[in-house]
Amino acid sequence: MTPKFVSIIIPTYKDWARLSLCLHSLANQTYDDDFFEIIVVNNYTADRVPENYFIPKNCKIVVEAQPGSYVARNAGIKLSKGEIIGFTDSDCIPDEDWISNAVAAFEEENTYARIAGKIRLYYKSDRLTNAELYETVYAFNQDIYVEQDGTGVTANMFTFRYVFNEVGMFREDLLSGGDYEWAVRARNANHKIQYSDKVIVSHPARHHLAELVKKAKRVGGGQANFSKVTGGFFQSAVKFLYDLRPPIKSIPLILSKGKQMHVAQKLLVFYIRYYLSVVTAREKFMVSLGKTARRD
Repeated sequence: MTPKFVSIIIPTYKDWARLSLCLHSLANQTYDDDFFEIIVVNNYTADRVPENYFIPKNCKIVVEAQPGSYVARNAGIKLSKGEIIGFTDSDCIPDEDWISNAVAAFEEENTYARIAGKIRLYYKSDRLTNAELYETVYAFNQDIYVEQDGTGVTANMFTFRYVFNEVGMFREDLLSGGDYEWAVRARNANHKIQYSDKVIVSHPARHHLAELVKKAKRVGGGQANFSKVTGGFFQSAVKFLYDLRPPIKSIPLILSKGKQMHVAQKLLVFYIRYYLSVVTAREKFMVSLGKTARRD
């Protein structure tokens, strides 16, 4: 039987060094490279491909001028040829069996139309920073996303082309949360998702608190555009005050995923969670009042 053709879409934004690691990994996949293509979408027109840059033979790099990773992903989808479409990010390093295991998972469980794969964190050293401690609990819990929401993030996701044909492309007005919004549409259209701990990419844990704050602001802007509040300032203010409540519901997750942490570390992680939730809420409130959402 002829293998299914797979298209891998990777948006990138001023990240050639980490993308190089990703492309080297994709060049060493166990899946026959005659049956998959790599489409890198450069989302910053002024940032050209470096000289002597490694580009696999089945890879092409295209440019998308309109800002936004979901715009870039849509551009890649439109150029792609695969029956199966896989997504990862420029800072991810896929395992060598990443594509093979995804295709096998679809063949073994043919009632599923989407896969959310495992995202394995790696760290700069064995001595974790406060930000990295936080990441061990909260970063990329794909198994939880699948179980609770029927969603998954595009750092490690596979689906069939027909799902995009049926539910549409990613929303291009979103700078964050577009993968969640699309996954909800796919879920509501009864395109089932499975979690696979064999479909693995590695992702660097955020090392500094400033990186977490930047992401929290980006998420807040995405949430504001994802679900616009009607009723003007008053309704936005009420929603803002509601979003300031302490994240009590996250305590079981800290206890379950932070079993190796001592009490002080668990309290620290909870504090960071609360602090970041306030940052997100504030950014969401400000964007709802007209501020431009962040993309970086």
